[in-house]
Amino acid sequence: MIYNLYIFDRHCVCIFYIDWHRHRKSGGIMGSNNAGTTSTTTSMNGQPDGGDSGGSSSSPAHSAAANNHLASHHSTTSQLTSATSMFSDSRLVNIEEEAKLVYGVVRTLRNLVNKLSGNQDGFISYRTSNYKLHYYETQTGLKFVINTDPSTDSLRPVLRQIYTNFFVEYVVKNPLAPVGHPGGEGVNNEYFKAAVDKFVKNLPVFDS
Repeated sequence: MIYNLYIFDRHCVCIFYIDWHRHRKSGGIMGSNNAGTTSTTTSMNGQPDGGDSGGSSSSPAHSAAANNHLASHHSTTSQLTSATSMFSDSRLVNIEEEAKLVYGVVRTLRNLVNKLSGNQDGFISYRTSNYKLHYYETQTGLKFVINTDPSTDSLRPVLRQIYTNFFVEYVVKNPLAPVGHPGGEGVNNEYFKAAVDKFVKNLPVFDS
């Protein structure tokens, strides 16, 4: 199982990502092929990994029209199906595309829950047969998302602690840290990364 933590700013940009590989089989993005537990962090300002497009090409106008057409027909079901496949052991999607997909799923489900319940804080988590997504949003619009195995209890308090104990301490209070993250500059703070990594690895649920 791979644990993934994403932090999105109020502009929907992923500004921090870290994953923990637990007994991963092989391959995948940014991964270790060895059994055991390792962690990987990355800022979100790099270029997409790219890949083979199958030799096809299209004009910018055609691509924009096609993208708009596809976006208008995306459903919650298709997003969840894509996300479920993404978190299997053989993920091929790159980190930036993964973050966009995760945010899309979160936004769709959050809006759905808000409409049904009228509660702005009603969306907490959702679970599939492969993983469970936990969600926490701050009053300033930061969104914390972590994916775990399906049997994990709610980690919303854990995400709140990551924000209050580490993000505020090492990022918000850091006079050298940027106020915003234009273009997905990302959080590049080694103290924050190390603190989050240690904190999550020491959670009882992580070793279970």
